[in-house]
Amino acid sequence: MKNFIGNCIIEEQASFLHGRSMSDHVLLAHEVFHKMKISKRKKGFLAVKLDMEQAYDSMCWETLFQALNMFGFPMKLTMIIMECIRNAIFAFILNGKNSKWIITENGFRQGCPLSPFLYVICSQLLSLAIAQRGQDLGIQVYCRANKISHLLFADDVLLFSKATKQLSVKMNKIVRDFCSWTGLRINVSKSQILFSKGMNRVDRIHVLKILKFKLVDEFQYLGIKLMLRRPLKADFKFLLDSILMKLNSWGSKCLSLAGRMTLAKSSLLTLPNFISTHSLVPKKILYEIDKCCRNFIWHKRDGKKGMHFIAWKTLCKPKAQGGLNFHSAISRSDPLTARLTWRLIQN
Repeated sequence: MKNFIGNCIIEEQASFLHGRSMSDHVLLAHEVFHKMKISKRKKGFLAVKLDMEQAYDSMCWETLFQALNMFGFPMKLTMIIMECIRNAIFAFILNGKNSKWIITENGFRQGCPLSPFLYVICSQLLSLAIAQRGQDLGIQVYCRANKISHLLFADDVLLFSKATKQLSVKMNKIVRDFCSWTGLRINVSKSQILFSKGMNRVDRIHVLKILKFKLVDEFQYLGIKLMLRRPLKADFKFLLDSILMKLNSWGSKCLSLAGRMTLAKSSLLTLPNFISTHSLVPKKILYEIDKCCRNFIWHKRDGKKGMHFIAWKTLCKPKAQGGLNFHSAISRSDPLTARLTWRLIQN
């Protein structure tokens, strides 16, 4: 879903929409951060990551009703949707006794398949507000490109703008108005702001006084780290930590050789796929992942080294060639990136 307003592109929701994926937003976010990294503009740019407190639980029902009418939903369908979410009551069982009935007044139920779509409809109000009142927000990644003002993926919100006092006031006003319409609240302690390189300290202080968000050097957006520097090995250490956590939980169980191979193929080797697709993971990290898989398959339960009866390269061959169709983390990273590139060219 995209709106073009003059020379400004309003990038809207990518979640729960046919034909869109989080890869689209990750690529756009990388492009914007690359622009912030190489830009020599004295005033600089800023990126804001908003964190909403209990986004689904705080959404106002009246806002949903007005949004459904504004987008042209039939009144009969609108009333059916409202009946599905209104007037829900529940109680707690404490020490075997039921508490008094609690009547809900707002919010969408977590786990309900309808809730994500209803939240997307309400969050569209933020996109419309930026389209009407914030056309000068956004970052232009190159001279003939349209501006990217914000990225939405469900309740994950990224805002981009030039780092000026006037635009910061306008951005803050739009976000506060959106919260007043929907009943949402911004978690100031978890919301983050990042400035481009070369921006002087005085301008940063002026913007921080307006937005009052936490100043950081990098973002974690949709599982991908966004930063204004070259990624290092330490930035991807969380992959090894996740694998070691799994190995520690599996180490105490009695697993056959076939069971260890199945877990290594289906869980350990698939863990870095998403990160390898959208980031340049260092080869040393991918080699360590392959090494952990080899040791998990062949080593003994007490931690002693075992004999590797079959070479890792042989295990990674297709079954028709005598292997077991393992997918090495090193050999798979380049095809995953190429697949994303081909999807970008085609679409």
